[in-house]
Amino acid sequence: MVEATGVYPVGEERGWIGRVHRRTDIALGHGLRPTEAAVVRGMVLGDRSLIPEELEDAFQRSGVTHVLAISGQHVAILAAVLFFGLRLVAVPPNARAGITILLTWLYIVVAGAPPSAIRAGVVATLVLAAKPLGRQVSPLHFMTTMLAAVLSYNPLLLYSTGFQLSVAAVFGILLLREPLNALVEKTVLRPFDDPPRAVSNLVSVSLAAQISTTPIIAATFEEVSTVGVLTNLVAVPISGPILTLGLLGSTLGNLAPFLAYPLNACNGFLVTVLIAVARFASSLPFATSTTPGVTPHLVALFYAACVPIVVAERTFRKETRPLWAALLLLWTTLWLVLVGSGST
Repeated sequence: MVEATGVYPVGEERGWIGRVHRRTDIALGHGLRPTEAAVVRGMVLGDRSLIPEELEDAFQRSGVTHVLAISGQHVAILAAVLFFGLRLVAVPPNARAGITILLTWLYIVVAGAPPSAIRAGVVATLVLAAKPLGRQVSPLHFMTTMLAAVLSYNPLLLYSTGFQLSVAAVFGILLLREPLNALVEKTVLRPFDDPPRAVSNLVSVSLAAQISTTPIIAATFEEVSTVGVLTNLVAVPISGPILTLGLLGSTLGNLAPFLAYPLNACNGFLVTVLIAVARFASSLPFATSTTPGVTPHLVALFYAACVPIVVAERTFRKETRPLWAALLLLWTTLWLVLVGSGST
């Protein structure tokens, strides 16, 4: 009789990367319930294989599935924690930037080097290296440089849905955040004499990312979340602490398992809130809009119509920004109605 004590993917223990990945995977589960551990595992390592299907569907319908994928947000949080952590221990600026770049790429490699993380790693490297090299930071220039570098290394990433969503979201935030922020302050936050910038920025960033990725999501998943802007008001702020605690817990857990328990216990509460928000939002009858049969031509039409609006917003006075943002929201709604009615 042969008794199995565990099932592991072939080759995962080969090399130091496999060993670190395995130990990190185990450390993320200390002190967490299986569902909570599966969510943290997905956020830190990008492995969603243990997340229940109904829960993953809830994340998708509620518009917060992006927090489960290793993205620019994850790499940015890691780089920020490392950079400011090294500053607390008085590491010199140039050495601080070099160490942060090195450890950030180590995390990307251990996490499996997904396309979105590679893109964010290139951007983080350019941003951190800018000051030591005496260069100025230009987000749009960095994005185009990143695209050229990453696509030169692997042109097939152009056909990766994750890469498309990541790039669309970043460009959307860079180009649309300011006009959408002006619209939010003129409408939703108008009753406030001094609108809270944190709230307006959070709403505008969420709107910008959702608008810019809507055609790709509609064409790929055949449904678009209509409650994502609201659910992201909760999901985005708490995903940062969840990721930070997960990274710290997995690091300490690699040294000694008992060190991970306190951090993972705190993380468990935040993950429970995130799961509750996703499940509640996904249960709403209007949570998603069905969009089957969206063709590349319809996707191109959406982006082509956005170009004049973006150009006009940058050409005319700043006082007109709310108008162009409103037109953008109207066009997005009309496009969803168009593709939705055309599929019925």
